[in-house]
Amino acid sequence: MFPKLPIFLLTCFTLFFFFSSCSQNEDQRKFERAAFSEPSGFTRTNANGQVISEDPDDWRISPFFQGLIEISSYPAPNPVLSNDRIIMNLLATGVEPVSGIILYVYYRPNSIKVIPVDERSPLPPGLVTINLNPLEIAEFIEQPAGLYRIILLDRNENVITYGDIKIE
Repeated sequence: MFPKLPIFLLTCFTLFFFFSSCSQNEDQRKFERAAFSEPSGFTRTNANGQVISEDPDDWRISPFFQGLIEISSYPAPNPVLSNDRIIMNLLATGVEPVSGIILYVYYRPNSIKVIPVDERSPLPPGLVTINLNPLEIAEFIEQPAGLYRIILLDRNENVITYGDIKIE
């Protein structure tokens, strides 16, 4: 009976980790489906990045990247004028490597603009500043006003976070 106990325990631990990772993969898929949806609401910030009102759906960290990336400051200002700049800070904790950052602007299904943000792979630990011109994310430069879904991904196209930016 005793020789079989370690095999039983090993089997139990293996199944536990398998089902835990399946759950995490499913959580990541749900998060990514939510990311690729129409923008709704936004976290309002002033020019200094201070949150005025928060949209609970904006700028959450995906299950795959929790503990690896943190939002140091939300995009600011939000809303933004078309002739201003948007600044957002991420903090790479350095616990595990994150392979670069890509920004998607999601307009609607099959209409996405890709903006490379940081090509370093892995990202070194520390602050990563994203500096955007609102006209880069606007669908139409002639009429940039609108609410836009911004999705940050790693170079393997795993969603890190997402949120909405309003251009006035």
